[in-house]
Amino acid sequence: VVSVVKEINEPRLPSLKGKMAAKKAPITKWGAADLGVDPALVGKNSPSKITAALNPPPRQKGEIIVGETPEEIADTLIKKLRENQIL
Repeated sequence: VVSVVKEINEPRLPSLKGKMAAKKAPITKWGAADLGVDPALVGKNSPSKITAALNPPPRQKGEIIVGETPEEIADTLIKKLRENQIL
């Protein structure tokens, strides 16, 4: 069981002191030799090639089903699902 509060996804803003420290922090740059990787197998020399890059289709607009009773709403939902050949 995992229990969290609603604020879990709210990032904390850095303090001025934290921003200044981050500005001065060194950035470590690693190359293939540092990682012990054969340079002939990484980067532009990698044997993997991208053959296609596709964007996902745009999302369709949603629909809110309203009705007087839960049974009426359920019947309308089932009717729409059958019309779209989902059921």
